[in-house]
Amino acid sequence: MTPIIETERLILKPLTLANAETAYHGWTGDLEVAKYVSWLPHHSIHDTIEWLKEIEWKWDDAGGLIPNDSYIWGFVMKETGALFGSGGLIWEEKWGLFQVGYNIMKTHWNQGYTTEAMRGVLTFATENLGIKKVAGGHAKDNLASAKVIEKLGFVYDRDEMIPHVDGIRFFDSREYFLEL
Repeated sequence: MTPIIETERLILKPLTLANAETAYHGWTGDLEVAKYVSWLPHHSIHDTIEWLKEIEWKWDDAGGLIPNDSYIWGFVMKETGALFGSGGLIWEEKWGLFQVGYNIMKTHWNQGYTTEAMRGVLTFATENLGIKKVAGGHAKDNLASAKVIEKLGFVYDRDEMIPHVDGIRFFDSREYFLEL
């Protein structure tokens, strides 16, 4: 199984350590991009390198994918080869399901790229990982993420207060599920 996903305008592929600079300067270290996410913005390239190590895809000796608690792809423009974001599936213990997550550079906002990329991820999840249901959510104030979730066909479940990993802040959040 190849984890490369091709859509009309994008190529999605696993991120590597070679992507650290682009990811850090493009989205993981950008406070505006990270405004509504549950993780802490990266304060240095070292934070991004550690994150890339955590989300690395793992393969057994026969070349088979070893199940993991996250499947994250880098989003690359087909036309230019430019890496501009990432997203995928992260295991959410409280749901017992994978949850979708995504972040892209501000220069690529409001152009439909996240929805296009995540459609590819959801197709991959069904066809290659056997995933039948996923969770999704967004801070109520994050209207762009709300549009992505709606376009992907998620069904609203409830509002919830979600803690930030800093242990201080909470997000007023909308939670959804999607049967694949």
